[in-house]
Amino acid sequence: MIPVIIFLLLTMQTLDGMESMPQDKKHASSHAEVQIDPERLQLFGITTEKLQIRDLSKTIRTVGLVEADERRIANVQTKFKGWIEKLFVNFTGTSVSNEEPLFSVYSPDLLTAQEEYLLALKSSEHPTQGIYKEELDQSNDDLLIAARQRLELWDVPKEEIQRLTKTRIPTKTLTINSPVEGIVLKKDAFVGMNVEPGMNIFTIADLSQVWVLADIYEQDISWIKMGQKATISLTSFPGKSLIGSVAFISYIVEPSTRTMKVRFDFDNPNNQLKPGMYATVETQISMGKELAVPESAVIDTGERKIVFVSTGKGHFEPREVQLGFKAGPYYQVISGLNTDEEVVTSAQFLIDSESRLKAAGQGMQGMDMGQKKHDR
Repeated sequence: MIPVIIFLLLTMQTLDGMESMPQDKKHASSHAEVQIDPERLQLFGITTEKLQIRDLSKTIRTVGLVEADERRIANVQTKFKGWIEKLFVNFTGTSVSNEEPLFSVYSPDLLTAQEEYLLALKSSEHPTQGIYKEELDQSNDDLLIAARQRLELWDVPKEEIQRLTKTRIPTKTLTINSPVEGIVLKKDAFVGMNVEPGMNIFTIADLSQVWVLADIYEQDISWIKMGQKATISLTSFPGKSLIGSVAFISYIVEPSTRTMKVRFDFDNPNNQLKPGMYATVETQISMGKELAVPESAVIDTGERKIVFVSTGKGHFEPREVQLGFKAGPYYQVISGLNTDEEVVTSAQFLIDSESRLKAAGQGMQGMDMGQKKHDR
């Protein structure tokens, strides 16, 4: 029982001595300088690389989804009540050109407006007589202008108003044309359907330029800038790539994925990019010239990062380093290393193990010496 108590007391004294040791001393004691015979260096497969200033760049690669540009989507509506009499475009997905007929609509209100325009036109063409001639002529001209504006506000084409002025024959129906060239994304029209003002009848998208929406991780979002160039590639067109640019960066991080939405604008020649397609998006970022250390040289212990520096003749010194951003196979060096120093890039884990064992042995010797002093 007495030997156990003595052992516990000695252990507590040892732990007290370690707790009182400064933090940097404890860190320094975890690794020790290692010496390896030059003949064994090749046997261990140890290689080194000299540090230098490098022009660092980073490639951010992610998957994007092709979508129609919302600014190029047109909703076809009428500003008057009526009924669809004929459809010229019968299904979704049809390609239409600008000013191509979509449907014709019959509207009693539109027919009445045409008749009112013709009456006003007839009145303005027949000069009045009497003492109120100027006032009557001005009134007829005002009525004609108001009747014409009513037709224009209902989006009756100028060509149709010119035809009405020339022929003096009102039409029963009005043909509605496509306002853009594109693809019909949605068709809510059928023959005989009643249409109301503001009702969406066709949705047409101009796909000459499209969006690619991609998720960028929050640790990379600071490198993405507005107007930055990007390239995309698709499995549908192997060997081909398109160049676009960053047009919008979301202000919100998605909690579940820790990503932010970034929108890229791409020209779409021959409508190669179709909404719903997946594309690989790559952005090349230049980070400037910095002192860089190879990723393979860094040992990450969790609390700190260690690099073994070759000091010559088989001597390897453990060095704690502070690193910045990662650019390809290199890390930016903030502190701990200098230009032209050689660092171990392979088999460093063998050196790390030997360094730890040597440091542990030195620690045990220190404990023995401390115990002897205590015994005295």
